[in-house]
Parts: sequence; structure tokens; C-alpha cells
Amino acid sequence: MKRSELYGLVWKTPLRHLGPQLGLSDVGLSKLCRRYNIPVPPVGFWTRHAAGKPSLPTPLPQADEDAVIRLPEEGMTAARSADATRFQQVRQTFSRAKDGIAVSPIEIPTSLDNCHPLVARTARFFRSIEREEQKRARDRERAAGQGRPFFGGITGHHMSMGRYITDGGCLRITATTANIDWILRFHEALLRGLIAGGCQIVASGKGSRNTVDIRRAGGSIRLNFAEQAEKIIKPPRKGVFYEPAEYRALDAYKLKLERDWSAIARQWTGTREQMEQRLPEITQALIAFPEAEALRSKLVAEEAAMRAKVRQEADLARQIAAAAEEARAKRREARASQLQRALAVGEAFGDYHRVLDMLSRLEVIAGNKSEDEALHTWIALVRDSLKDPVHGLADALRAEGAALDRPLWWPE
Repeated sequence: MKRSELYGLVWKTPLRHLGPQLGLSDVGLSKLCRRYNIPVPPVGFWTRHAAGKPSLPTPLPQADEDAVIRLPEEGMTAARSADATRFQQVRQTFSRAKDGIAVSPIEIPTSLDNCHPLVARTARFFRSIEREEQKRARDRERAAGQGRPFFGGITGHHMSMGRYITDGGCLRITATTANIDWILRFHEALLRGLIAGGCQIVASGKGSRNTVDIRRAGGSIRLNFAEQAEKIIKPPRKGVFYEPAEYRALDAYKLKLERDWSAIARQWTGTREQMEQRLPEITQALIAFPEAEALRSKLVAEEAAMRAKVRQEADLARQIAAAAEEARAKRREARASQLQRALAVGEAFGDYHRVLDMLSRLEVIAGNKSEDEALHTWIALVRDSLKDPVHGLADALRAEGAALDRPLWWPE
């Protein structure tokens, strides 16, 4: 499509409707227009247009040539259009749900007294790690005082870059013990806000694959909270061949959705202060997400069912075509075999008449003597056994023609 043609379209149809028609989302179409310096209608343009107060379109800036813009290939357009439409529906549902949620000011508690059971269990998990780290530090100091190597630096917990990954029944957190008190108090405030917004919090999964589902309005989402850390660079020590890597916790955190939310990519990152300031926004969004997730799951299931139906119909069409081709092949084979059938009957007909001639000659030879009785008996026996093959063919053809289905050799 040429640049001038796309310019004409974007001023005739809203981007949210035009994008899916072209196999793009409204955001993707907007980016495409910016890349080619194509002006798009400003906010409120279509509202004024619907109210009978249309505005003049922004003129298309001059260019050296009317560039050709590559759009998604025709084979991919339908799929992308369906995806874009689905994403648009999910985004609209999310926006409506979020706009309808009023979140009261949320304060981070100063302690974990009377906290949510998930928070309490996660706190016990990290307290056991703190005790383990303290014991390991004492053992290391004791080994250093005795001048012997220390080999007790390996933990049985799942770790990633010096951070511990919680076990089943806990919140999904990847963090060190340095800032765990604030992290847990942050989660306690978040869970209180979610529960007040009508969400149900359910823990599932085992070991490091534990998950926490946030359920509401028939939908479910999962959260993953991670504390950021950096590796401590140490100069190599003489005589030490291996030294475990050490990491330093940073004042940087990330809270994100675990499920595929490409329709509404969402994660929150920032320092402790920034995350606390954004807590109401985060809570409001998380309350709205499950409702949009329910719609997304429904649309994905409907699309999967439709694709399965299309595959079934395609398989059925292939089976019908294969059966038809097999039937045609059988008909061709049956028609081709009729000549051999006729030749066989013709050969049998010649044998039939030769036998008749032979019997007639034998009757002439046989007399009325008593010793000729055997000849007459044998001649009678053979005559009774003889059948005209042409009459047999005629009877067979009549039977085949009288059958409910036409014989395979019958012309189509």
C-alpha cells in the first residue's frame, strides 16, 4: 500500500478498527504511521465527528516519493487481524474494569502481626534461611580460625543470582534476606488491597514452582516478585582455585504477571519508595486483570475450538477426496477388466463348441452294443455338465444391472 493510500484510510476509519483490518493492532498501526510521517487523527477527533462537528484532517507532509508500505502478508493478515481484535477486546475489558474500581489509600504495615497466612508462611521460610545463613557464617569463621577450608557454603534451597526462590505454599518471591522484611510488608499491603477489591488469593504448586493465583470474576492471574541483585566483583586470591560467587541486593524490585499477557504487557519496576507510591495503581490494575483474563481465556478457547473445527473439516474434506479418488480408481480398474472378462468368455465359448463337436463325433462312434454303454453314459454326463458361457455372462450382467448400486464398470 502506498503512503498516500494509508493516509486516506487513517482519516476515514479509527485506528482501533482499521488496524485489525490490516493485520495490525491500533498501536502497531500508529507506530507505522509515525515511521512514514503520516499524521493520525488527534484525541477527540472521532467524538467530534460523531457529534456532527468534523475537523479537517492534518495535511500529509510532502515526501520525495510516495513510498510503498509493506503490510502483513495476505496469509498472515487474517490471523493477525483476529489476534489484534482479541487483544483490543481484552484491553477494552481491562480498561472498563479498571475504571470501575476505586482503591482506597494503602499503607505499608509497620509489622507483620496478624498478617495473611501466605505472608506468614513466606516469613517463616526466610527466617529459616536467615538461621541457616547465620550458622553457615559461624561455621566459616570457625574453619578460618582453625586454618582449614570451609566446604559448607552450599544451600539446599533453589537460588538464582544469589537470591532465594520460595517453596510451595509461599508467595512467589525471588529475593535475598537483606530486604525481606519490607518485601513481606509490601505484599501484606498488596494482598489486603486485593482482598478488599473482591479477589481470592490461592497458593498452589510445589517446590520452586509454587504459584499464587489471584482470582476474580471468573479469571485468574499469577504474580512474580523479584528483588534485583548484582554480582560482587572480587580480585582473585592466590592459592584459591574456587570461590562461590557473591551478590549484593539492590534497591530495585520488579513485580510482573507470570502468564502470557502480550495483550496487556504489564510489569512494575522501581525502588522501594517508587513501589510504595505505585501500590494503589498496582492494586487497581491487579483487581481488574482477572476479569480481562477471563475474557482472554474465553476468546483463546473459542479460537482454538474454531481452528480445531477447521482442521476437522479439512481432514474430512481430504478423506472425502481420497475416498472419491479411490472409487474412481476402482471404476477405472473395473472398466478396464471387462475386456479381459469378454476375452475369457470368448475363449470359454470356443472350448464349449469344441466339446460339443467332440461329443457329437463320439456319439457317431458309439454303437448299440453292450460294450458301448460306458460311452453313452459318459457322453450324457458331460452334456449335463456343459453350460454355454455366453448365457452365463448374460445372466451375470443381468444380475449386476439389477443390483441396488450400479456395477463399478458402469459409465459415470
